[in-house]
Parts: sequence; C-alpha cells; structure tokens
Amino acid sequence: MSESWDAEVFRVPDIAWQAEVPPARHPIPVQYAPDLGVGDELTIGLPGRYFIDGQLLARAEREVIALHGQADDLESLAVAAPYAFWLAKAYPRAGLTMQWWPIAYSWIYRDAVRPDEQRPDVATAARLNETESWLNHVRPTLDEPPVRRPTPARMAGSLSGRVVRMQHDRGLWSWWVAVSEPIDDGGDFLVHVVSPRNYWLSQVTFDPAVRQEAVSLHRLFTYE
Repeated sequence: MSESWDAEVFRVPDIAWQAEVPPARHPIPVQYAPDLGVGDELTIGLPGRYFIDGQLLARAEREVIALHGQADDLESLAVAAPYAFWLAKAYPRAGLTMQWWPIAYSWIYRDAVRPDEQRPDVATAARLNETESWLNHVRPTLDEPPVRRPTPARMAGSLSGRVVRMQHDRGLWSWWVAVSEPIDDGGDFLVHVVSPRNYWLSQVTFDPAVRQEAVSLHRLFTYE
C-alpha cells in the first residue's frame, strides 16, 4: 500500500466551517447604506417610542412627501410587510400594500465583521449565552434598534416560525424560516426549513410540494 493511497483513505473532509458562528449584526441608518436593493429587510420605527423589524424595501425610488404628524416634508422610502411583499410578487394582480417611511427613521442590519475575520466558535458562543444575564438586554434609551447577537439554535428554545441563519457553503450565509422543531433522524438532529418567500406564500396557498430542506441543528443560528 503506497503512502499516497494511505493518505487518501484516511483523509477527513473539513466540515468544521458548517458550525462556525455568524457575526453579530449592527443597525446602520439607511442614509449610510447606499447599496440597498428591493426586497432588502429593514427596521423602521420612531426613536424613543418603538421599532418594527422585518419590513422589506418595496421600491427602489425614494420620494419627499408630507407624512402624518410631521411639519416638514421628509425623504422617504417605500416599505411593505413581508406577507404583502411576497404576495404581490407571486400574484401581481393582487397589488402591493405598502407605506412611505422616513429614511431618517429607517435602519438596515449589517454584519459586524468581514467574512475573513475570526469569529467565536460554537462552544464560546454557547458559554456566553449560558452566563448572559437578561439585564444585558435592558437599554438606557430607545434611540436606535439593538445589536443582534447570534445564538446556537439548539439553545434558542422553540424554533417553529423563527428566522434562522446557516452557512450553506464556506463563507456564504443564507436566511431561512424554521417550520419544525428538531427531530431525531437516526441520531442526527434535523430541523425543517423553508425560504422566507415560501414561508409567507404558504399562508395563502396550499402547496404540498413546497420545497423544504432538512438541516442539521448544529448548523443553524438565531439572533437575539
């Protein structure tokens, strides 16, 4: 048996990247994010009062308009709830229900580090979450949305209906919605996930053939 053949037999595929922890995400004011695209997820709100996550940019163009309760005209962008956005995409005749929201009160979340920078491993992230106090979520002001930090899905409680993130290829991250709790499949703990588009459209269209994926639990992360 040659040495080269030995090396080939005992070579172990490198799959450690599948469990890498994604970076924290920080809210960036929309006016400082020029690369927005239709369908990007935004957070809107009124500083000091409330924030609404998960809105989608409905149009590329912006308008300066008078908004209810505002003395001055404000540059605004069109936002829609994900249900309305995906319904209009699939069924254009249904029309798109959207609203104009001031750019000054809009944010987009971005990863805190570049893909080539080192991130904490799963064990470190788990220890941090185990020792984290609920007081860490208490904030002195409501000036901007909070920083979102990753949590291994296995520690996030119930998963059905929650947005999860997965590294589907080395260095490439994608967003999914969990549609099941973890299940034991011969010792491999799996979670069924669907794309955000299919998740929202499934609420108006019965489609037994809607595509879902079974993903190993250790690959999934939520954000708190």
